[in-house]
Amino acid sequence: MRPTEETEDKVLIERAKMGDAQAYESLVRRYQHSIYRLCLGMTGTHPSADDLAQETFIKAYFALARFKEGTNFYAWIRRIALNSSLNYLKIRRREEPLGDRPGDNPGAVFSSKNETPHEQLLRNDTGRAVDKALKALPAKLRAVFMLRAVEGLRYEDISRTLGLPVGTVMSRLSRARRRLQKSLAGCLGRSEA
Repeated sequence: MRPTEETEDKVLIERAKMGDAQAYESLVRRYQHSIYRLCLGMTGTHPSADDLAQETFIKAYFALARFKEGTNFYAWIRRIALNSSLNYLKIRRREEPLGDRPGDNPGAVFSSKNETPHEQLLRNDTGRAVDKALKALPAKLRAVFMLRAVEGLRYEDISRTLGLPVGTVMSRLSRARRRLQKSLAGCLGRSEA
């Protein structure tokens, strides 16, 4: 994050704490896509990601009075989104999982008009396989993987975000990668070694 964004965030947060709804709306607009993308990666479905992103911003709004000055706003709200997603997954695990529905494949969003039908089919099949492999990961492994692969966080940042030792982060990331590699071996044309 650029220093100017942090300064802007600080001003917007102070205004939002004083009841300025437009200031908070500016924060939402700035981070809504990143929070949505994280929730989508955690849940694998657009409707769930929409709900969780909205829930994240509502929770953050009501917790704004407890926001500590000097804290990075995005790191704070990302933690709220991650906790909401993990709670959702715990509840969902007890329920019957929904089957694959059209529109639930996050990879389908990135289609190219220059692709041949065969390339599009291959990409969609690959996207579905990746989505299925991610959904099969336990939530604690998926969280570490998403923070590293999607958010691009360093091990130390993931450690702080999740409240885990760096060694645990590294171990979980390694296990997540192994499981994904094993799950995707056939799709990627590799034999499971």
